[in-house]
Amino acid sequence: MIQDSDIVVAVDVGTSKVCTIIARGDGDGAFDILSHCVVPSFGLEKGNVTDIAANSEAIRESVTEAARQAGVTVTEAYVGVTGSHVSFETRRDQLNQAASRGVITGADLNAAPETVAAASRKSGVLILHALPRSYTLDGQRGIRNPVGMHTSHLEVETHVVTAAASFVDRLTQAVQQAGYQVADLVLQPIASAEAVLTESEKEQGVALVDIGGGTSDIIVYSKGSVFYNSALPIGGFQFTNDICMTYDTTNEAAEEAKIVHANTEPSAVQAQDEISLPIAGRVSERRVAVRDLCQLVRERAQELSRLMRLKLHEAGYADTSSVQIVLTGGTSELAGLEDMVRRTVSRQVRLGAPARVSGLKNIPDELRSPKYATSIGILRWAMGQQAEPVPQINGANGTNGKSRHNRMSRIFSRIMSR
Repeated sequence: MIQDSDIVVAVDVGTSKVCTIIARGDGDGAFDILSHCVVPSFGLEKGNVTDIAANSEAIRESVTEAARQAGVTVTEAYVGVTGSHVSFETRRDQLNQAASRGVITGADLNAAPETVAAASRKSGVLILHALPRSYTLDGQRGIRNPVGMHTSHLEVETHVVTAAASFVDRLTQAVQQAGYQVADLVLQPIASAEAVLTESEKEQGVALVDIGGGTSDIIVYSKGSVFYNSALPIGGFQFTNDICMTYDTTNEAAEEAKIVHANTEPSAVQAQDEISLPIAGRVSERRVAVRDLCQLVRERAQELSRLMRLKLHEAGYADTSSVQIVLTGGTSELAGLEDMVRRTVSRQVRLGAPARVSGLKNIPDELRSPKYATSIGILRWAMGQQAEPVPQINGANGTNGKSRHNRMSRIFSRIMSR
């Protein structure tokens, strides 16, 4: 059994959930979502697979049910990657072959990823993305699209995203043990950006902070392209775990308390408000002042805000007060968090949810939430890849025999044509 060529499958493997979305192309470049399935995730911590068998079972359950609902066969999927092992470097590489002909062609730009990838390759490191920022022709910098220009010296400035091969291999193994091939990998915050950022925001400059279950990812755009990405060691799990540890309660009760009662501003709740939390391993309960719970959450949120400022400083912003920030991911909806970030990091803050996404005809209401930004974004990325088929080249650097060089060529062409 094979997967229909007009079917795309996106799998978001997170710390707290695995979300699978299946869509079908209509032949005119648009896609209809046929089904989706969300199940609890196991065997993943802070973006790293710690139990391949457990993670594989969660992936299998999610994909199998989504395929059943859609009535289609699934053999391969596009998968998101994140974690502290992901890093980047900004490179400047000469494109000597292109310069030797004098006139720059589209084929020259398509060949650029091979040059960049070869120069970037290191043992134990996998190149996820090579994203162009600009070109330099005969010393003139900042050229966005040099096709048709004459030059004797051509350089490309590239944002190269890399990941530890061992971590990616475990994720790939989990998907393969579930019975599927990895069609391609995409960095999760890049996927989220596909779902919630506008082209205008990317052009003017914006920082996306995707607050996931185990980590928070930050990615910064300027002049339409990525120039910084990093992972923060705080996500929704840490907020929940603080409640678990402080009040010796169950994870389920702590998660519900966080969602229903927590607020980063203790003064927003009544002083006399209390809730009951079960004591782990006992039949008894503990009465907890909601303000105390909120103070606990506030301290973790303050730490997250400090890390946001630190990463923005690292990205080159000495003053963060006017940086456009878009918060997304499930924990971005924590009561009071948006206002805290607005007061402590930047005045320009909004929540990002996948309401309207180019090329997607129908997004179910339940997926129009910040916590599904990455899932929808992976699908959007997959749609772009599906529109430009990749030839099979056995033994190439792709995750299932597809040529990573050809994939990266398409990325260069697509981004520079914007």
